Amino acid sequence: MKIIFLNPQYFWFFIILPVIAAYEIFIKLKKRPTILFSDLSLISSKSLRKNNILFYVGNYFIKILIFATLIFTLARPVIPEKYSKVKDKGVDIVLALDVSTSMRAIDFKPNNRLYVAKEEAKNFISKRPTDRVGLVIFAGNSYTQCPLTIDHKILHRLLDETKTGMIEDGTAIGMGLATALNRLRNSKAKSKVIILLTDGRNNAGNMDPITAANLAKEFGIKIYTIGVGKDGISKIPVDHPVYGTQYANQQLDIDIETLNKIAKLSGTKFARRARNPGQLKKILSEIDKLEKTEISEKVYYNYFDLFFYFIYFTIFLFVLDIIISKMIFKRLP
Repeated sequence: MKIIFLNPQYFWFFIILPVIAAYEIFIKLKKRPTILFSDLSLISSKSLRKNNILFYVGNYFIKILIFATLIFTLARPVIPEKYSKVKDKGVDIVLALDVSTSMRAIDFKPNNRLYVAKEEAKNFISKRPTDRVGLVIFAGNSYTQCPLTIDHKILHRLLDETKTGMIEDGTAIGMGLATALNRLRNSKAKSKVIILLTDGRNNAGNMDPITAANLAKEFGIKIYTIGVGKDGISKIPVDHPVYGTQYANQQLDIDIETLNKIAKLSGTKFARRARNPGQLKKILSEIDKLEKTEISEKVYYNYFDLFFYFIYFTIFLFVLDIIISKMIFKRLP
């Protein structure tokens, strides 16, 4: 908890403290008060001096404390709570992630393609705290797993929950792009981006990928296409009801030509290939750098005001001073 003072100029009044101290010590303590007693034998000069010193020391300390707390009160102590608002929108990004069965291929050892794609996507999202990011998944069809959001914790959780088998099998790249476009077309962001991660060729759905790319061009949406997986044959785990998990060989069939056309039409020039986890990390890092935009951010402050706590304490000390002066150390005329 950090306390700041909105009016720190009042601390200059602490310069007066030495003046008050000098007045109390060199003037008031040198004066001998006139105390009337009917019989001086009732009180010794030693006890009189002791009580006199105790009175002035206690009275002096309380007055200095009152003065100090009053200065702190005028300086306006508060506990700041900082928050900020992004004035101008930056980049809206939708990840279009292939969750077809082939994404279970274990050529990204020790993990499969989908696991690595999700982990690298989370790393990418973490680097963009001011951007809205959404998630579309597709296989034989597509749907929105997470709409555009600034709450990246929820997005990370939904990525963790994403797996193959959530949608009927197939590779509907066109449908995946169409769903992502639908999420971005009304966006007011300065830049709108789709990042497509797939390991196959379009073989399902009623939207052609090139048609989707032309629509993206009309809406000013860029599409970064990434082909995920090694070249050649890869092993894919298949659950057998009797023999358990078996591994089937499958030839990687990335339609890199179509991915290149999509990229060129939308303004990202060419498709990227990720044949291992390191290459995928590098590709996403490059996209992260390409899509950096300056964000106009305005900082606001909420304050928890401590003014009244200090003023109440000052009043308490003032009352305490009266009690000490008039009751405990009773001065006689």
